[in-house]
Amino acid sequence: MSLFNTGDVSRLDRPKLILTPDRIEELKVMSKTSHKQLFELALQSADAFAAKAVPQFQNAHNAHRDIGDTMPVLGLAYLMTGEEVYLSAAEKWLQALLAVPSWKGSSNLGRSSWTVGCALLYDWLYDDLQEEMRFQIKERLLSEVPIIMETASFTRALSNHLLIETSAVGLTGLALRGERKEAECFLEQADEWANYIIDYAPTDGSWGEGIRYWAYGTGYFLRFIAAAKTTGYKDYYPQYNWLKETGWFPIYFSLPERPTEVINFGDCGSERYLPPFLLYQAAGVAQNGYFQNFGNCLLSGEPHKFSWLDLLSYDSAIATQDIHSLPTLRHFDDHGFVTMRSGWDADATAIGFRCGPAPGHRNQKDPGRVDNRGFGPGHQHPDINSFNIYSRGQWLAIDPGYTHVKETRNHNTIIANGYGQAGAGGKWLDYMAFEAREPAPRILKVESNSVYDYVLGDAGNVYVDEARLKHFRRHLLFLKSDIIVVADDLYGDEDSHFEWLLNGREEIAECGAGQFEIVSNGVRLWIQPLLPQSFTHEIQERSIKASDLKSQPDSEMGLLHTLNLQTTGDRARYLVVMSVLNDSGSATPVLSFDGQHLDVTLNNTSWHVQYVQCPKTADEPMLVVEKRIDK
Repeated sequence: MSLFNTGDVSRLDRPKLILTPDRIEELKVMSKTSHKQLFELALQSADAFAAKAVPQFQNAHNAHRDIGDTMPVLGLAYLMTGEEVYLSAAEKWLQALLAVPSWKGSSNLGRSSWTVGCALLYDWLYDDLQEEMRFQIKERLLSEVPIIMETASFTRALSNHLLIETSAVGLTGLALRGERKEAECFLEQADEWANYIIDYAPTDGSWGEGIRYWAYGTGYFLRFIAAAKTTGYKDYYPQYNWLKETGWFPIYFSLPERPTEVINFGDCGSERYLPPFLLYQAAGVAQNGYFQNFGNCLLSGEPHKFSWLDLLSYDSAIATQDIHSLPTLRHFDDHGFVTMRSGWDADATAIGFRCGPAPGHRNQKDPGRVDNRGFGPGHQHPDINSFNIYSRGQWLAIDPGYTHVKETRNHNTIIANGYGQAGAGGKWLDYMAFEAREPAPRILKVESNSVYDYVLGDAGNVYVDEARLKHFRRHLLFLKSDIIVVADDLYGDEDSHFEWLLNGREEIAECGAGQFEIVSNGVRLWIQPLLPQSFTHEIQERSIKASDLKSQPDSEMGLLHTLNLQTTGDRARYLVVMSVLNDSGSATPVLSFDGQHLDVTLNNTSWHVQYVQCPKTADEPMLVVEKRIDK
């Protein structure tokens, strides 16, 4: 049984937020059997946090956000064991936060974290805290929550910020309900925001700002809606269809056999901390064994700040289904993400592709989008029709991660006449400028079978006017398991200048006449441009601040290495063949191209591909696989 199956919740004494008296008794029994490992990890987390020294505070800066996230484990440990050391430690941390004059910190993120942690401990330890401390906590929450309500990111339903603020306001309302009249005001506001978040959640279960902000915002929001159910206030789960789908997002964005490392679109590094409870909660709602299996894959032998939520969320009654049996391609059709892979094993090749509107297609068309300020996905990038490639445990073609200036040039896509896509140039994507471009970018075709995967993305009108780009359609053909063919159809003004960009962490070298390669720890990405017939190339290095680049000595900046293929004219067609090779001794592909047919041979396998230079319709493929021959 999990926190979603709590029986009659019409009236409960304290605790009532996520934990209930009946649930505590169930956990005490299960902590010796099905939940034994999770309970042990939660106790280890509690012991470490109890022993931790209180740092010096000026305010609730993001650097101290983990305190609010972790402190509920002390209440859980006390209720499960009755050991006074956990109660004393909880009082120590509560007193430390109460003594900080200002809970201002990082646009309400720090304030919300401390508010959530204090609200949960107030409820869980209510009968054991001294009356004076209960009074202090209550008064502090009553002073902090109105600040959140006044300064919240009201319209940002697609940003972690509003989800976190909703949790802080709602959990405080639930904790103080029946004690102070303000609690009903808090709940009214939290309910309004929660319905807004649920109503505008992407239809495909994805999150436009990437896995990092998916985990961050969702983790908070689920605490509120779980507590709303256990208190009997409201059951949001039946209407929250996004939650029933969202487990697919981290599964398909994970790297082969590296569940906490991800394909990193948006402000998201490729190495991400993913707590299992997010998958356990989604599994509990959807009764989905794949989500349960992936949650188990995320579980390590080390405690973490959300070990307490792992324990509360896990339902041993959900039978696992092995993610290795899943199809290797998934199209998240609302946001326009496609992930494809040659397999689920550690040596597999994985490719990510993005072509879709910032708020998702459904929200892009919503008549209230402008009034709602675009729903607020500021951690996205101007990266339409970009891709990244990972293979053999190495990143080869990369997204640089959290960049402190958003630029199209940082991504594996196209620059036209020196300009990129709308919304670039700031620390966050100007999503209103990005969303204002119509028609919006969209994926026109997705096909998958045992031989190849195919994706066709149309950038629409997302490039700024100065780019003078009339259309940009990208065709990506993945010949399993190691060949990637990119065919681009670009149409601009007659004097246009086009740049085709491929970015890597490692140096890019010319390895033959018109051939290039990126090498990472022995794994090679071999690159052979076939079109345009006349192009120039540059191998560039730029110093930028980004999470996924190697830092330069004594600097926050990292080097981004770029292969830039340039051509001019009103129409440009790029055809680039890439191959993942095991090591320096591996034979490179043998290519034959006559303008109409492309033959690719690697080792003992050959592919015969028709090249359609002028597709008759926008969704017609430029690359048609006619046959594969295995010798």
